[in-house]
Amino acid sequence: MSQKLRHSLGPSIIIAAAVVGTGELVIAPRLGATVGLSALWLIILGCVIKVFIQEEIGRHTILTGDSTLAALNRVPGRIGPMSWAAWCWLPLLFAGTLSMGGVLAGAVQSIQLLSPSFTGWLVAGVITVTTAAVLIAGRYGFIESASGLMVAGFTAMTVVALVLLQGTEFKVTPDQILTGLQFQLPEHGFADAVAVFGVTGIGTSEIAFYAYWCLEKGYAKDLQPGVPRDPALVAAKIRGMRVDISVALLVYTFSTIAFFILGATILHGAKEIPKGLDMIRTVSQMYTRTFGDWVFYVFAVGAFIVCYSTFFVAMATWARMIADNLRLLSRDGTKYNPKRALNWIIPALSVVYLVLFVSFRQTPQWLVVSGGAIQTLLLPVFAIAVLIIRRKRPAEFRPPRWYDVLLYLSVVIITLGALYSLWGLLPKR
Repeated sequence: MSQKLRHSLGPSIIIAAAVVGTGELVIAPRLGATVGLSALWLIILGCVIKVFIQEEIGRHTILTGDSTLAALNRVPGRIGPMSWAAWCWLPLLFAGTLSMGGVLAGAVQSIQLLSPSFTGWLVAGVITVTTAAVLIAGRYGFIESASGLMVAGFTAMTVVALVLLQGTEFKVTPDQILTGLQFQLPEHGFADAVAVFGVTGIGTSEIAFYAYWCLEKGYAKDLQPGVPRDPALVAAKIRGMRVDISVALLVYTFSTIAFFILGATILHGAKEIPKGLDMIRTVSQMYTRTFGDWVFYVFAVGAFIVCYSTFFVAMATWARMIADNLRLLSRDGTKYNPKRALNWIIPALSVVYLVLFVSFRQTPQWLVVSGGAIQTLLLPVFAIAVLIIRRKRPAEFRPPRWYDVLLYLSVVIITLGALYSLWGLLPKR
């Protein structure tokens, strides 16, 4: 890997660690188990369509030094101390908090696969307390390195699984892939399909996360009030950001497709739907039925890595967003210290996640599904806010016209998807 590429990578690798979590490990195989390969096109669309919004957030951060909430706060239309768009992050926080309860359940169940004698709430407590301590002590470099290792781990796991699948009775044929790429809406599993669109690939939460890691990476560190920017340097930073986004896109798209195919080919025929206390154990059948019982413990370790990577990164970022929100609400934001606030916000989040785990340990899949559905409905709100923010951008830093076409097309598709999802979730007479 070249020095230039290594310097560019970072924020999206952290995001990839958050992306390929319980959503991909549980919801994607769950949808595959419910509808088979017919929703493959939805998986790919969910991964690719949202990166344009992510790039716009990153581009805005490079040019202004804004965090996500600061950027949303630029949208006209104040409600008290903040813009209506900035306030919309609160339901997103609620959705993310629900999902994190399910993520923690997935990590706990993975540990219990290794040793069923472990008590669930005790394992959850150890995970949350340890993670909180590590995040309070750690800084960006540590989080980036840890995320990179976890991304490498689950990517290797999915690559090996998909390759070995082709040597079994569950192998996937080209005709099955082509059938899955045909545009057809699932007759069953609608709630899972809605959640998949919201959380596969970079979801609404991860879009909001991205700016914070761009800032900690140093994408805007050369920005000084009243000092003109070097256009060449800004252009180089934007190119580096695109490399960062593209590498992560390849990683989490392939991993998500692999998880979905394994669920669609193995679990669909057996009519096994991941849920309840056996959520992760059911997913493990994608591997044991393919490669034999010997892979059971390998899967348990891999499943823990996948779930824990999301838990680790999401806790770190939600804490930063809460601190940032408190800064915007404070009377004098210049005197507010967000980094110091992390010392109490992170432990507080740990308690909330632990309570959710204990309260919903019988149905953790619904924490993930519900959180994903809310994220899907919030996607167009954030997408439209991004379009409003970018209107005031200097002409020399605007992307090419072809990119604008793809950006607006993605916003249209995201909005239509959210409206269709809302219609499908409404009670029918």
